[in-house]
This record gives sequence, C-alpha cells and structure tokens, in this order.
Amino acid sequence: MLLARLALVPLVMSGVLALPFSVLAATPTYKPMRLFYYTDNEFAKKSFMKNAWHVDIFAPQVYELKADGTLSGTLEEELIAYAKKNKAHIMPLVTNEKFSVNSHKDLLDDPAMQAIAISAMITEAKNRGYWGWQFDFEQMSADHRDAYSAFVARAAEVFRAAGLKTSVAVVAKISDNPTDYPNNLWQKLIGVYDYDALATSADFISVMSYDDPTSKGPAVQWAWLEKVLDYSLLHVPKEKLSLGLALYYWAHDASTGKLIGIGGNETIDGIFVRRKVVVTFDSLNKMPVMHYMAEGVMYSLWYENAKSIRYKYDLIKAHKLYGFSAWTLGLEVPSIWNVLK
Repeated sequence: MLLARLALVPLVMSGVLALPFSVLAATPTYKPMRLFYYTDNEFAKKSFMKNAWHVDIFAPQVYELKADGTLSGTLEEELIAYAKKNKAHIMPLVTNEKFSVNSHKDLLDDPAMQAIAISAMITEAKNRGYWGWQFDFEQMSADHRDAYSAFVARAAEVFRAAGLKTSVAVVAKISDNPTDYPNNLWQKLIGVYDYDALATSADFISVMSYDDPTSKGPAVQWAWLEKVLDYSLLHVPKEKLSLGLALYYWAHDASTGKLIGIGGNETIDGIFVRRKVVVTFDSLNKMPVMHYMAEGVMYSLWYENAKSIRYKYDLIKAHKLYGFSAWTLGLEVPSIWNVLK
C-alpha cells in the first residue's frame, strides 16, 4: 500500500510540483476484440462495407490447404484495402480442403508437406499485409489430436518469428467424456481439439460455441453456452479465449421439433412481410422467437437481436475474455451493431 499512500502526497522537487503516482499509473481499459467471419457473398460484402469500423479482426474464409501442402484461395484487393483503411486486422481462415474427412491426413502425417504449407502461408501473408492466420480444420478424427496440435505448434512458432499472429477455431466442448456427445461426435468431430495444447501455441482460440448438438430450439441454448464457457476457461486462459457468436437463426417445425432451416436477416425480413408473425422472448435461452404459420404448418424461429446479443456480450465482458468470434457477416439482424460497436 506504500505507493497508494505516496500518491496522496504531492512531491516538490526544485520548487516544481510533481505529478502523483495515481496519474502516472493509469489502468488500461479493457476492450473485447471483435472478430467477424466473412464468406464471399453479396450480403457479407455489403455488411462489411457498412460496418468495417466496428470490426477489430476481419476473418474471411477464403483459403484452404490441400493434402500436399498447397495453399489455394484469394481475397479481393478491394476488401483488403477497405479493411486496412478502417484499421481492421486481416486474419484469413485456412481450412483443410473442403473439410474433407481425408484431406487433412496426409498433411498432418508428413512434416515435408507441412513445411510447404507454412512457407506458402507466410509468403501470402507478407505479400498481402495480413495480420496472421486462423486454422479452421474440421471433420477430423480424434486419432489425429496430437498430430494436429503439433502442426499448429510448429506453424505458430514460425509465424511468430515472421511477425504473424496465430489463432485456431475449435468445435465447442462441454467435457472430455466422449459419452457426453451424441452420434459419435467425439470421435468424428470434437475429440481432435486439445484445448490445452492449442492454447499454449496460439495467440488466441475461437471457440465455436454454436450449433448446440442437443438443442431443439436455438443454435445456442444458454445453459449449454455456460457449460462450454466453463469448460473452455479450465483449459484456455481467459485472455486467449474468443467466444463464438452465432448471427444466424435456427427454425423448427413447432409440432415435431425438427430443424427445417438455418439462415439470416434477409429471410427473417421476408417472413415478417409475408406471414403473420408473433414474437416472444425465450427467457430461458435469452433469445427472441418468431412464431408463424406457413402452408398449414406452425414454425418457431430463434434468432439474435440487440437484446439477446447484449446478454452474451455482457458475459464476455464479465469474464474479461479476449473477445468474440461472430459467424458471420451478412446474416446479422442490423440492431446487433447497436451493442457490438
């Protein structure tokens, strides 16, 4: 407490009043990093051009790595220039080719192919002024868990030496118990991600905390989201954890509970125009729900708006996480920008 006491006492040196320690030692302001994903379509481009100054990290899904380490894909020069003009870091996603269940195997098992891939990514990033890369490898068997972690660690070390950032998108977990996931999802999709190892290597981790496999309602049930966050914080430092936000809706047949549609604001607007809609608020999941009839069938559609996004944004700020990773530009209801800006 000595510094606190000294801060209360003005110091006089050579007749000049010195500044108190409390002025000199200002506490940095916490600000979540806002990552927005981008897919190449007219709605995404329109949204980015309108809202780029609210985007801290622009993450287009436009590149992939083939089994032989070849990097393919490109990003429009117009988007690169606009992101830089608005001071958004550009961090493209790189996927395993078409998320094929086989495309990652040769790459992860062959150090020579990995060297080719890493070199190509560095060259592309330097030539185009990227901030770094996010690995978004999916549909991988849990058998490749250690091989994937090793590849990311190798890439991150080389990227860091080249002045580039590394992040990893991971499918959401609630535990390390395979039986907690239906339909063998642990082996086919989820078990490959070693959060501890990946967080040690990467600058941050984007947890895809959406597409809740147990939900018969929204893409993100609140109770499930809390479980995902609790698990993630046990394995990823909060300052490296970016929580996923789903900007899209899930629509269900109200009588059967069957998922019948996934989409964005354009479809929502169309439903309001064509159908008689009743909107309620699902207090359990902290989301609005549209109820409407079409061709004699009643549907329920859960989506994000400013009110629901506020709950999630407040959760992110309460835990002082690295930030959020939102999927994806062009799908959002415009009111969310009132919160996320």
